[in-house]
Amino acid sequence: MQTGNLKYLKPLAMELLDINNGSGQSYGYITYRKANLNLPSGALLQINGRICDSVLVFVNGKLISPALEKREDLNNFGYWKLVNSQIMLTNLSLTNATVDLVTENWGRVGYGKLSQYYQFKGLWQGDILINNVTVTEWEHIPLEFKKQWTLGLSGWKNGIHQGPGLFRGHVNLHNPVLDTYIDMSEWTKGIVIINGFVLGRYARIGPQQCLYLPAPLMRKGLNEIIIFDHYKGHDFIRFATDQIWKNT
Repeated sequence: MQTGNLKYLKPLAMELLDINNGSGQSYGYITYRKANLNLPSGALLQINGRICDSVLVFVNGKLISPALEKREDLNNFGYWKLVNSQIMLTNLSLTNATVDLVTENWGRVGYGKLSQYYQFKGLWQGDILINNVTVTEWEHIPLEFKKQWTLGLSGWKNGIHQGPGLFRGHVNLHNPVLDTYIDMSEWTKGIVIINGFVLGRYARIGPQQCLYLPAPLMRKGLNEIIIFDHYKGHDFIRFATDQIWKNT
C-alpha cells in the first residue's frame, strides 16, 4: 500500500480517490475492504452495476472467487460482462469477518465518441450488498506498483503458496545487449516488474504467452524480477527468443 488508506461511504472509482495531489489513481489495482462483518452461512455478495474491470473476492484473506482458466470464464462472476453479479461468500457462519474486493483496471479505450470516454475504473457503478443489505463505509486501498514502493518491498520468504502473491527472482547478466521475451505460460494471470519498472500484464488464456523485454530495461550485473500473480505462483520463468501464441 503506497498511500494512507482511505474510507468513503460508498465505493469510489480509483480516479476519484484523494491521492496523487488530487489527481486520483490512473492505473493498477484498488482494494475495497470492509471489516467486522458478521456473515451468516450462505451470505450472498452482490455488486450492482458492472465491475470495471475484474475483481478478486477474499474472505478473511482467503480467495473465494474462481480462477481465470479459460476465455469462457470471462462470462462469469468477477468480470465486466455481468451486471449486478453475485457470489456466495461463505458456507459457514463467520463473526468479525473481513471482505476484500481487489479490483483491477484493464486499461481504457483511446478512441471513439466523447460520450464513450467515461471510463472510470473500480466498483463505482452501484452499491455493494450482502444478503440484499447495502454495505457502507468501505476502506479504499490503492495499489499502483510505483517504482519506489516496489523497490522497497521486504520480508521475502521462500516457498510457493496458493492465492495471490508477490514472487521475486534475480538474474545476473554479464552483457545485456539483446532484447528478449519472458515466457509466462506456466503462470496464470498478473503483472511482471523488472528492476522496479512494470513491464506488463500476462494471462494464460492468451493469446500471447510472453512479455517483450527490451534490453535497456536490464542492466549489467544483478537484475530483480517481481511477479504479482492473482492465483498461484511458480518456481521459475523462462526466457524466449520469440513470442508464443496459444488459444488464438
